[in-house]
Amino acid sequence: MKKLILFTIILMGIGFMLLDTSDTNQKIVTKESTIKTLKDEVIKKETTPVKTQIKTVKSSNNLNEEIESLLKKAEKLLEKSKWEEALNIFNLIIKKTAKTDDPQLREDFVSACMTQGYIYQVYMDDGKDMAIEAYSKITNRFEKSDDIASIQYYIDAKLQLAYLLPNDERIEIYNELVSRFEKNIDNGIQKKIEALLISKSFQLMGQNDEEAMQTLDKVIEKYKESDGTTELPENIQFSILNNIELALITNNDNDTYVELAKKLMSNSPDTKPLLSMLEILKNAQELNQDEALAKWKEEFKDYRFEDWSFQEVERWAYHIEDKETKERVTKYINAFVDQKYNIPDKNSNTVVYENHSDATETYNNTYNTQETEDYTEQGDETYTPNEEEVMQEEITQEEVDTEDIYNNDTNIEDENVTADEELYPDPYENAEPINDDPDPYAQEIYDATGEYPNPYE
Repeated sequence: MKKLILFTIILMGIGFMLLDTSDTNQKIVTKESTIKTLKDEVIKKETTPVKTQIKTVKSSNNLNEEIESLLKKAEKLLEKSKWEEALNIFNLIIKKTAKTDDPQLREDFVSACMTQGYIYQVYMDDGKDMAIEAYSKITNRFEKSDDIASIQYYIDAKLQLAYLLPNDERIEIYNELVSRFEKNIDNGIQKKIEALLISKSFQLMGQNDEEAMQTLDKVIEKYKESDGTTELPENIQFSILNNIELALITNNDNDTYVELAKKLMSNSPDTKPLLSMLEILKNAQELNQDEALAKWKEEFKDYRFEDWSFQEVERWAYHIEDKETKERVTKYINAFVDQKYNIPDKNSNTVVYENHSDATETYNNTYNTQETEDYTEQGDETYTPNEEEVMQEEITQEEVDTEDIYNNDTNIEDENVTADEELYPDPYENAEPINDDPDPYAQEIYDATGEYPNPYE
């Protein structure tokens, strides 16, 4: 069976939403999903007319050979970013393979539809509806099929459709797929369902943490009887850790998950530092944890939290009602977030930041290049309350007086001052240049504009 170059490109580009079996062991990171371009470097456009590009092979009247030739032509067009011409070829491939029962040609059909949908989704203005149409060609064709390959095609296309829909409709698609295929005995399909459940839990976090926790329970359940001698898939490891975090957030008992982590994940370098960190945050609701934090920093001074997001615990801390508890918990969260960013790589010239807000801004500007609503919602390392949450937060005069950062001379009566500026005045508004090696990114902005960047924007 020939290798589907285009389908491979798509699987690399689409990210966690296209959950094939080769990708189910990826780490659960920060609810992030980065769409990569089809090629790192775009070759200069060729001037050959479209018509010469979509000629078919006339050698042996063999449809497989003809489709293979068309796929190669489409690949060359993709390398040159000739999207419209490539779409014409994919339309021809889809038309020629739409009704065949040949396994390879069915796979070619799926490859053409998926790639076509991806082009519309990423590279074409207002291409959402056309992308939905492309993915729907797959779901409509294989919806009632019961062979393993067809089911996998159907699941992958459904997930791509879900990615383009509002959150509630996306959850409905997840539920449909789980309901239909969770009892399928094929290992590949089971891996897809596991990854799908993890994705569903991420969608629920912040909206229904209890259900997010129950969703991960379904993933964890089948591994509870493991004897610990076989290393768990990384997705399962992080499902257990995420449920420990969710138990903290929802005020549920996390002992079962902690014991499971100790039993099944003792060899993971993430287990002990993350369990200890979450234990400190749990105890910080009642007691000072300075001594425990000092011991943690000494034991795990080189730990980076590379695959962990603090967004959920920051959101949880923001909504703690008791002021003293809120301040204490936030203090320890900030300490861990600072460690995530402030430890330079021993083999690099990594910048050491003064605070995690500056580090987060630089990190997001450097690495978070996907401009989709989904990624914006999930990719930010630091939890940012929405406008409604901000307005609901009671700010007493005593609190205002104790926060020097907000006590500048900002005139909230000025008609030119926005609501956001009233709530979050620029702490650098009256700042003068400093000489103690400020953050290079902030200094660069200051040199160009005369103002330091506002970390609260």
